[in-house]
Amino acid sequence: MTNVAPDSPAQNDDTREAPVPYPGDEPAPHISRPYRALERELERAVRDRAEINLRVTAAVNAMREGGSSWAVIARILGTAPQTAHKKYSKPRPPHED
Repeated sequence: MTNVAPDSPAQNDDTREAPVPYPGDEPAPHISRPYRALERELERAVRDRAEINLRVTAAVNAMREGGSSWAVIARILGTAPQTAHKKYSKPRPPHED
């Protein structure tokens, strides 16, 4: 018994289907439609992420103004207090002597 790999030269070339060429560099229509849907989904996710970041920042600022410590805020964010402070603290005006 002899096994012949599908791409080996011993295989009859008449049994292989030739790839269908598409003009230019455009993707095949059956590929471009799902790709465009994925592209729109990514764009929505990026917009959602920007909105969520604004909401988190507003909530952190409200907690700080309400007297919460960075340790409490960091616990909720799932990070270290120093990291939360560095990311969300408001810049202070320069100190005048």
